[in-house]
Amino acid sequence: MSAAAAFRVFIAHRATRRSPTRGPARVRVHAAAGARHSGIVGDDLVHGSSLTSTRDTPAHVPPASGAAAGGVPVAAGVAPEDLVHGSSLVATRYAPTKQPSSSSSSSTPDGAARGSGKPIAYIAPTCPFAHKAWLALVEREVDFEMRAVDLDDKQPDMIAAYGVASPDAGSVAKVPILIHDGVAMIESALCATYVAETFKGGADILPANPAEGYVVSLWCETFAVGPPFFRALRATSQSDVDAALDDLRATLRRCERCLEIAQQRSDGTPGPFVLGSKYSMAEVLTSTMLPRISVALGHYRGFRLHAAVEEMGLTRLARWMDASMDRPSMRSTLGEVGRVKGTDVGSAFIDHFAKFVSWKGE
Repeated sequence: MSAAAAFRVFIAHRATRRSPTRGPARVRVHAAAGARHSGIVGDDLVHGSSLTSTRDTPAHVPPASGAAAGGVPVAAGVAPEDLVHGSSLVATRYAPTKQPSSSSSSSTPDGAARGSGKPIAYIAPTCPFAHKAWLALVEREVDFEMRAVDLDDKQPDMIAAYGVASPDAGSVAKVPILIHDGVAMIESALCATYVAETFKGGADILPANPAEGYVVSLWCETFAVGPPFFRALRATSQSDVDAALDDLRATLRRCERCLEIAQQRSDGTPGPFVLGSKYSMAEVLTSTMLPRISVALGHYRGFRLHAAVEEMGLTRLARWMDASMDRPSMRSTLGEVGRVKGTDVGSAFIDHFAKFVSWKGE
């Protein structure tokens, strides 16, 4: 995207934010001729940004584990308000410095059981559920081995590990899978909570008392964006898209109210997170949906998350989204998505969610 094109997008975005609205704008889904991804909407509609047209090669690719990396590079010529909540998720291309090597060829779950207790995490980098456990590991600064999983070609040791841990021996193997001290664990929230409770380094992301625990649980129950998100992707008509997006907007409004309740009850320093200034399991267990909604619904359904939040006047939610996306653990793991997948993170998300989309628009 040229600087002139970026400026035009910036002005249009500002005008959208400043103009009064009578209700949520209806996003018309149309087939995009010649789009890089067999189109629902043109790539230029994804947050009005340069999702698939700009490229920026980071000088440093963050590691899979250990301390979180710093800021994420921003594509040249892209206005700050063009980004996803101040991040460069949509406007930045991640060009990997090297092709990722297989993370599953050197050891097996049996090997983990004989090890020194270093955790192994099977993670599909584009999966929002596996991302929860990943964030917890990074936040706690755990020295762990990450084994990247291709969900279309799962490695035998991953399938075996899931079979050991799952109560349903015949179920399809899913991520995340966490192996620690020879014990395999499944389910994203359970794995993330285990990490937070077991490892004591890094950030203290656990609730400090039962009252905080209640607030975190209330937030996680309220932040039910997954069902309308997937319904919007699976929609088979414009009316289905509209209904799903209306439900998503209603959920976002409830999230705004929940943040108001939570932050008023917080005994700590005021801040943008559910527990005020304290980043916690509330964010670990929910914020991973933000980049997926922004990219996938932006690309396939023309829904602009940040613009929708602003149009509805959800100021607390907007600040929460900003802060969650700017968290170093989020930035470093998103950067690692691009490295592992061998492409930019936006295209990786678009490819991941393509399997849910069948209706190509009018």
